[in-house]
Amino acid sequence: MSPGLERLLPRPRTLVEHPEVLTLDADRPLAVHAPLAWQQALERFLPGLPLEASDRTEALVRVSLDPALTSMRIEVDPSGITVRAPKELLFPSAATVAQLFRLAEGGRMPCCRIEDAPALERRGYMLDVSRDRVPTMDELRALIDLLGSLKYDHLQLYVEHTFAYAGHEEVWAEASPLTPSEIRELDAWASGVGIELAANQNCFGHMHRWLTLPRYAPLAECPEGIEHAFSVTKEPFSLCPQDPGSLALVEDLLDQLMPCFRSPVVNVGLDETFDLGEGRSREHCESKGKGVVYLEYLEEVHKRVTERGGRTQFWGDIIVQHPDLVPRLPRDATALEWGYEAGHPFQEHATLFAASGLPFWVVPGTSTWQSMLGRVDNMEANVREAIRAAVDYEARGMLMTDWGDFGHWQPPCTAWPGIVAAAAEAWNPGSMPSDLAGAIDWLVPAAQGAGSGLVALGRAHRALGSPAVNGTAAFFHLRYAHAAEVERAPELSLAGCEAHEAALREALSLLPGRGACRTELEAAAAIATFGTRLARARLEANMAPLEELPERVRQELRSLAVDAATQHRHAWLIRSRPGGLRESAGRLEALAHRLA
Repeated sequence: MSPGLERLLPRPRTLVEHPEVLTLDADRPLAVHAPLAWQQALERFLPGLPLEASDRTEALVRVSLDPALTSMRIEVDPSGITVRAPKELLFPSAATVAQLFRLAEGGRMPCCRIEDAPALERRGYMLDVSRDRVPTMDELRALIDLLGSLKYDHLQLYVEHTFAYAGHEEVWAEASPLTPSEIRELDAWASGVGIELAANQNCFGHMHRWLTLPRYAPLAECPEGIEHAFSVTKEPFSLCPQDPGSLALVEDLLDQLMPCFRSPVVNVGLDETFDLGEGRSREHCESKGKGVVYLEYLEEVHKRVTERGGRTQFWGDIIVQHPDLVPRLPRDATALEWGYEAGHPFQEHATLFAASGLPFWVVPGTSTWQSMLGRVDNMEANVREAIRAAVDYEARGMLMTDWGDFGHWQPPCTAWPGIVAAAAEAWNPGSMPSDLAGAIDWLVPAAQGAGSGLVALGRAHRALGSPAVNGTAAFFHLRYAHAAEVERAPELSLAGCEAHEAALREALSLLPGRGACRTELEAAAAIATFGTRLARARLEANMAPLEELPERVRQELRSLAVDAATQHRHAWLIRSRPGGLRESAGRLEALAHRLA
């Protein structure tokens, strides 16, 4: 097979190459006889391609919708390109044709026959826009076009407090939130490449951005606060399910958020309710059971979504702890089975949901958060295992997630390996590209040749030699710099720290000499280097507190912290809004202050 056709991604299910070539005339626009939406999507996927609409069936590109088909069929021969597809594969067929045009080096496109359809009905992506980093509109539009070009058809923006809810200005005042008009604009933009933009608002746990404010504190399960993974101080975290005000707040949020989307899908969250039963609902949970209290609250939230014409999605991590309650879940809700480490029990949990008849999606992750630069090996294994379970137990879809825990220190470009890998695997299981760097360089316009360096930086954490979970040892030594020991960075050694710094330097040398991606990755590497140096200093001092490290060491570390924060602030504004930056960079600056 032609080396060019092997670059198609996601890899087609059936691809037969012909010996002829289609010769393109570089001096004439390409005549296209196709639905307007198809032609407009092709222009989005391949900007600058000279196209002109034609009403003649002998045009160079001929596209027709065929409701009798269950797959798309693309034929390239010396006379042109013929596309027949069902309506639901209209945009994926445009994405494939865009890649075929990119393969036409010197105006010669390899002739072939493609018959293709996805293994999973829905292929989604979720971006965390609540852990400080809210992308600019230009960046969100670019992300949508990238996802569409890779045949994703669903997108969520994870919201805790970063939507401009009227009447709740104090919650989002410094967050540069998404506004209703911006969401409607993104919804229309996504629709233009076949992507469903769906509402996402956590409605139970992860409400600390609200509950730390005096106005909302009375709604908290534990108003006095708890220790949780998303802050260094005790904070109230979850809404109290027994307080009528909790559901009244949820109703207000749904009433404002849902009308901004044409999709009825609403992800209401409900995950990681760490403090449920630990405060105001303790007595209720002791009498009825914590699982039942959780289920009843889920049912109430689901009722309010359906009353507003929506379809509920919810994270499945709590309900799987109470398998006897799974059959009682609303049959028209969809569980999101998430797990982000290689070895997560996707098969076991998928069995539970499938046996109950409850629709579910599998949810792997980019493995970028709590790492600064990513954990590519873990991501690849995590995605393969999730998709395998999805196919085995007939999941309705996949949602690839990119979180931003503790300030979103990883730049947006670190998600590209995961976006590309999950696109390939969810469409055609087993087809994840072996040359991930090359695939990024070819498929992600913004990469500008950074693929090799990006992937190498995403593997550099292995040099630490620490089997850290859901992050890297370098990150956790920053996150828990206040602790007497860093349990989440096991087996870290001085040799591992030195090897990690060497791996970072070698990977950075693979990046192009300039460009936005290099600036972002250098900033993230500066944070990773600071984390490694801090870990080494504390290991050498038998884990002494920062304030007790030798003065010379503290001065060196403080200089690294200040430099990392400065680079982080500069790189952040390339693709992200200013809201949240003070908090994200402030975590580094607080460490610099302690070291002073």
